[in-house]
Amino acid sequence: MMNKGYILTLLNSSDPLEKLRALKLIREEGLYDLAETMVEMLKRENDEMIIETIVDTLKEFNVPEVSQKVVTLFDEKELYLKDLAVLILTHHYKAAIPVLREKLKSNDKHQRKLALDALILMNKPELVDTIAVALEDDEVNNVIAAVEAIGALEGEKYASKILDILRNTEDSFLKMTCLEVLTKIGNEIIFKEVNILFPEPSTLPEFLLVPYLKLATKFPYRDYLAVLLELMKEKGQELHREVMELAESYIKTNKELTGKEKKSLCAALWQLHDSNIPPMSKYEILRLVGTVKCDYFEDRLISLLQSEDLFEQIGAIEALVALKTQRAIKAIEDAISKASSPEFREIAREAIKKVSE
Repeated sequence: MMNKGYILTLLNSSDPLEKLRALKLIREEGLYDLAETMVEMLKRENDEMIIETIVDTLKEFNVPEVSQKVVTLFDEKELYLKDLAVLILTHHYKAAIPVLREKLKSNDKHQRKLALDALILMNKPELVDTIAVALEDDEVNNVIAAVEAIGALEGEKYASKILDILRNTEDSFLKMTCLEVLTKIGNEIIFKEVNILFPEPSTLPEFLLVPYLKLATKFPYRDYLAVLLELMKEKGQELHREVMELAESYIKTNKELTGKEKKSLCAALWQLHDSNIPPMSKYEILRLVGTVKCDYFEDRLISLLQSEDLFEQIGAIEALVALKTQRAIKAIEDAISKASSPEFREIAREAIKKVSE
């Protein structure tokens, strides 16, 4: 084994090449007991190549006793030293977990956050329980980081806990994060509880309404129609894309609507169609009109075959084809004979062809 005294002499040299030679020997010999020496060097070293070599060596020394030495960098004032510690400990993975668990109990919120960052960067599903400890943190930024990580790691068993956080927090960003994460790990029961919390979602500020709509799109339960209709009325123009995705999800999930429900939904769709929204959104609405089979709007759909907007024309074609009435098909055939647009004629012929197949 190489003489440690010789290596220490090289480390204390003013010659960068001798320092690098010493670090190479430490790595090759696996001299873990010099980890503390290398950590101390990081605090005073300015040479970037030497710093990088020390970090790479400490990364490779992934044993608990080295992790204990590295975590002391959390106490330093310089942010870059704290960041280097997080980086090294992330590479240590299992060796670093005990010391990071202890740091999650620290009285210093910044040290708790550094430990949490390292655990999150490991990106290991088996660490979700350890990360979840931070859900009880009294520092909101640490809770936000933990909630986000649990969502990324698909920690479904913490959905109820995150719902509780959503209920109790006054922090707007934490509320938004909880809604976003519940879209990933929640379920229909959780979403019904969210609706008890927000009985009038159309009154939510946009930064909360957008993640709420994504959550609703994933779990559009049967009795949600009244809320959907209100959202279409109040927010359909402002957030037409998100609201239309929700409407489509509800329609696909709940195919057996009563006549009254169907009529209300069709009326809401048509009202949204007539508002000031982009042509592509109008197309999506007309497609849904066909899916719901809003046959009492057949005349209006036929009139849209003469629209000056191609998207509207295509939407009307798809809706009429979905109705599958003789009058609807005849109207499309008549429009083909009068149309000057080759694209319209081709799309219309293909649509009729699919009906006859």
